[in-house]
Amino acid sequence: MFIDKRKARALLYEKLKRREEAAMAQTLLVPVTVTMDKNEYTAVLQNLSVFEQAGFDVEDFGSGTVLVRSAPLNLNGADIKDSVLEMAGYLEENKTDATTEHMDWLYHNIACRAAIKGGNASKKEELIALAEELEANPDVRYCPHGRPIYVMLKKRTLEKEFGRV
Repeated sequence: MFIDKRKARALLYEKLKRREEAAMAQTLLVPVTVTMDKNEYTAVLQNLSVFEQAGFDVEDFGSGTVLVRSAPLNLNGADIKDSVLEMAGYLEENKTDATTEHMDWLYHNIACRAAIKGGNASKKEELIALAEELEANPDVRYCPHGRPIYVMLKKRTLEKEFGRV
């Protein structure tokens, strides 16, 4: 079985949907300040509960800026700021109450930013743990973008590739 690194994203997304990861927010040693335009700023302030549900502790800091005091456990540094900005833009564009669609989009956003990216160095143990988690969750077959996260290769196909058949 070949496992794409998108599997980490898909597994994180599923955990967030089940509310496993959102509850595991990390309190930041130094709050992250995020400055945005007036409409995005207003959208964030009107949807603080949405951010809280997604694992963020966001508060008004004035003049188009918010402070992020905690964030989902798997996010770090620039990913926190970028996630808040992306979420603000999404909420501003959709101008509706927090629906399941909003939360799905937010979880998708967090999972994408927190997941292992192509080209990142991974330890053998980490990859084995991800493969085991994937085997324990057979219903997770696609990343939130809809791309497959693994493909099955039959023994005959491998033998053919190596000139054994």
